[in-house]
Amino acid sequence: METTSKKIGGRGKMMVITSSRLAAVRYFHEVKRYIREKKYANIDVLIAFSGAVQDGDEEYTEPKLNVRADGSRISEEQTKAEFHDNFNVLIVAEKYQTGFDEPLLHTMIVDKKLKGVKAVQTLSRLNRTYPGKTDTFVLDFVNKQEDILEAFQPFYQETYLQQEVNVDLIYQTQKELRGFAIYSDDDIAAFSKVYFAKGGQSNNMGKMTSVLLPVASRYNQKNEEEKYQFRRQLRSLIKWYSYVSQVVRMFDKELHQEFVFCSYLLKLLPPTSGEPIDLEGKLKLEFYKLQKTFDGAIALQPDTKGVYEPAKLKGAMGLEQDEPLDEIIQKINERYKGNFTDGDRVLLTALKAKLMSDKKLANIARTSDPQIFTESIFPKAFGDAAMESYAESQDTYTTLFEDQGKYNAIMAALAEVIYCEMRKQH
Repeated sequence: METTSKKIGGRGKMMVITSSRLAAVRYFHEVKRYIREKKYANIDVLIAFSGAVQDGDEEYTEPKLNVRADGSRISEEQTKAEFHDNFNVLIVAEKYQTGFDEPLLHTMIVDKKLKGVKAVQTLSRLNRTYPGKTDTFVLDFVNKQEDILEAFQPFYQETYLQQEVNVDLIYQTQKELRGFAIYSDDDIAAFSKVYFAKGGQSNNMGKMTSVLLPVASRYNQKNEEEKYQFRRQLRSLIKWYSYVSQVVRMFDKELHQEFVFCSYLLKLLPPTSGEPIDLEGKLKLEFYKLQKTFDGAIALQPDTKGVYEPAKLKGAMGLEQDEPLDEIIQKINERYKGNFTDGDRVLLTALKAKLMSDKKLANIARTSDPQIFTESIFPKAFGDAAMESYAESQDTYTTLFEDQGKYNAIMAALAEVIYCEMRKQH
């Protein structure tokens, strides 16, 4: 709930590796009981194992245990698809430890001894890429770091685990970073006050520049070796904090603020040690990268406060006909109450144009039922178009994959409009 469910735009999934089929069945019952006890409404679990398992007087099979919300049973052939579409946790015993391709899989809980190539095959279930997937996470209760190193070493000669990561290492790294005298508690506090202020960075660019100016000045005064070591320790603090905070509730507000400060500062540091920080240019570039996703003639609407108003109705005929994009935006607003920007308007236009040029999709639209088209045909076409667009411009389309509600609302709205327009073209 705290880690996996927040990853990959809220779509992250978990696999639990158990030592036997009986262990898998007992894990399944216990996790289901825990979900009921905590009254979690947005998480559900599947199990995968072969054959039948006897536990006391009860015999269990995979289809007997796996049930949809409507009470219908899930066959073994349907488990993979159901896990991708509707479930969050998959408990396995041998099954799916190899050859299982689920790009939304982010976390693996291991309660089984893994050796040799089996360890590599099992843990490698996590390595499938997906837009918005920036990391993976393994929580292992059985295997030692030496075991995993020995298993992976023949395949990845550069891989090594130097030491276990613990909370003390974070504070030790923090102490070493402070030893460079490049930033202090006052710098972090001033930065946090501006960075977390209402209105965000876009309204506080001048203040952010002022806060970071003395930090940049101190960094520029260091020699090349000191700059290199500072950047190295900065990366270590960011990496280790991200890792440990997934397992340990640290409750250290000051350290979290330092983590955010260091994460932002690292983005501003030049790639080569001999290059000084051009703070004004780098800060604007970083802001541009995060906020300004499109360039061109876009008519801004400042009085909309970031949310598009539904298109106005015109008599009994409904929507204005000279602005078809407004119809899509209205449909999205009916399903999704998020924050839309002018960049999203261009994103919609580009996706609509790409989908409308799909001749195969157009042929299907002309011959299929609207419900079949919108629910069964269009989702795959939309996903392919979105992924293709993401590959062409990652910064532009990242937001589409970070919010599942937004993704679904845009897809549903486009499905209806594109179906009608393609039918008219016939």
